[in-house]
Amino acid sequence: MEEEHKVDVKQALRVFNRVTRDGHKTHDGWHYQGLTVSTDFDGYTVFIHSNKVKLSIFFHNKFSVDYQNSNDLQDFLNLLARLDRD
Repeated sequence: MEEEHKVDVKQALRVFNRVTRDGHKTHDGWHYQGLTVSTDFDGYTVFIHSNKVKLSIFFHNKFSVDYQNSNDLQDFLNLLARLDRD
């Protein structure tokens, strides 16, 4: 989908770091401000997800994003931007 190109991987990784720093750790990752973040077993793949969107960031900043509609994606991107900014 065209909208996937709107994902700023560097911003998403900064937000991942913030969630791991400021969030609450549970069995399935860190939770903060409506996001859950985790990594695969070797740490090379990062997962950031909300209730409606799942972003996977792979080696060399390749990524995939799963979502049902563009409004969900836009809300997710807005949340990433807010957490990166605040």
